[in-house]
Amino acid sequence: MRYPTAFSAAALLAVVTFLAPASLTAKNTEWKDLSGAHFKGEPVEVLGPFALFKTSLTTGRRVLLRGLAPADILRLHEILAERPARAATWADAKGAATRDVVGNAMVVKNKELVPADLTQEPEPELLLVLYGSHNDGESWSMAQKMTAVYQRARRVYPGKLGCVFIGVRHSAIEHRRIAITTYMPWLVADFDSQPSMSLLSRFAPSEGTLMILLSRDGVPLVSARASDLTEMKKFADGLSTILASMDPSNPRAWKDRSHYLDLTRPVDFAQSSTGPLLIGDPLRADGLRQRGISHIKARLDIADDGHVSAVSLLPASDVPDDLKTPLADALRKQAVFSPAIDHGKPVAGTFDYAFSVPPENKPLAADTAWLNGEARNDLPLPSWLLLQPIKVEETAFSESVDHVTADDTLVMKPLQVSGAKVSRDAQMNAFKTDWFAKEGAGSVHPAEGDAESINGTVLTWKRVASKDGLVEFPSDDYSVGYAWTEFESPVEADAWLGFGSDDGVRIWHNNELVCDQWIRRMSVLDDNVVPLHLKKGVNRLLIKIQNATGEWSFICRLRTR
Repeated sequence: MRYPTAFSAAALLAVVTFLAPASLTAKNTEWKDLSGAHFKGEPVEVLGPFALFKTSLTTGRRVLLRGLAPADILRLHEILAERPARAATWADAKGAATRDVVGNAMVVKNKELVPADLTQEPEPELLLVLYGSHNDGESWSMAQKMTAVYQRARRVYPGKLGCVFIGVRHSAIEHRRIAITTYMPWLVADFDSQPSMSLLSRFAPSEGTLMILLSRDGVPLVSARASDLTEMKKFADGLSTILASMDPSNPRAWKDRSHYLDLTRPVDFAQSSTGPLLIGDPLRADGLRQRGISHIKARLDIADDGHVSAVSLLPASDVPDDLKTPLADALRKQAVFSPAIDHGKPVAGTFDYAFSVPPENKPLAADTAWLNGEARNDLPLPSWLLLQPIKVEETAFSESVDHVTADDTLVMKPLQVSGAKVSRDAQMNAFKTDWFAKEGAGSVHPAEGDAESINGTVLTWKRVASKDGLVEFPSDDYSVGYAWTEFESPVEADAWLGFGSDDGVRIWHNNELVCDQWIRRMSVLDDNVVPLHLKKGVNRLLIKIQNATGEWSFICRLRTR
């Protein structure tokens, strides 16, 4: 992952370049970035490995901390010390952007918009603002397709991200309708209060949509219009990059954080003392779990330059004998510390290290890999062979209905893989079994134009192109369709499949069933993240999509470590 040192229209991430008059203050002074370029800006905060500056009312700049000279680091630190700290609750928010939401936020509950309780979560470090209009199809697509992106970010990085929808060119009725109909999981601006949200109103587009990620003080970090799936994917990835850069476990941020803290901690503790500070821990829960290690306790000696000079594993550690030396070496050579400080001077010290391995959570691990930079190499899947439609009786769906909502939406029960031996006809007409069940999914290896006889109907495998990862079937209610593709991996590798479907889905990778979910839903960007392990050479994917009514499609993108 490569971090740009400043916002640029040519950068991969879409960034905000609104033209607005500068808002200069006494703190809006001259700075120099890593490339030597000078700029004027007001320091706002340190965000992960970046120093964040406000350069006008609606523009910002971020600079890698390692790019700032020692004198500039100390000047930055002095200015930031005067700014209010992040509040414990959003209701007490101090940031210019997050404070704009307080008293003006609603949530969707029981098909109504009701006042939001902001006392139950911390002031977010980042604020995602979605601008859209009821009468604009782009806005409806944005509200639906960004849902999984937002919810995944909240699961992986709890407390970091807030989100609010702001309606543009709305009536109160339209504002309420789009929020409730799309079941918005984020905050919704109170329609009558929107004019009072002075900072967030600055970014509202005159037409169309806008997705913008702000710091809590209102400095824009990433933005895009939700004009198509490509733009939404770029924005989602930009959001992921920012969140990952703020993650303390991200090694890419350690050098910058070390540069900043080594210079500022002597100032903070000029009249007192403090022990060493762990900036970067090289040990990972998944690696320790694979090696049978459940907890580690150790005493580390830290030199006055921050290097680990010695590691002593304590008896309470659960580490096999043959792994004690490699583990101690990893901590000694790779852990990153800022040294102890005694009245403004770095000194040697000791650090009590403890690591307890949490229980395995595979869905969360997949979500984390998708966001934190592990899954970043795209393997294109440009086309698929489709076989459809295989008709399914409506009663097959009604047997698995969990309940019907007030607006007549069917909520399906999830189906487990069935081992029951049933007739071939039943296999072809039920989601839980398949026409190729006897031979296995690995036997499916069609060529374009191949025919399959199913229930007395001859169907043909047809090739379709995937546009931005979206594959659409012709609308056909109560039907099953299959999609098949193969691709080549140059090496054996871990991979993840970001996937959304309309409706139920089963996925086989190299004859292994890796996803089995029957659900009534729309195709949403990265709704599921499915972990895969690719073999070197040709890999195959077979996907079964069962449609209830209406649109029939899936969205996917494949990424490797």
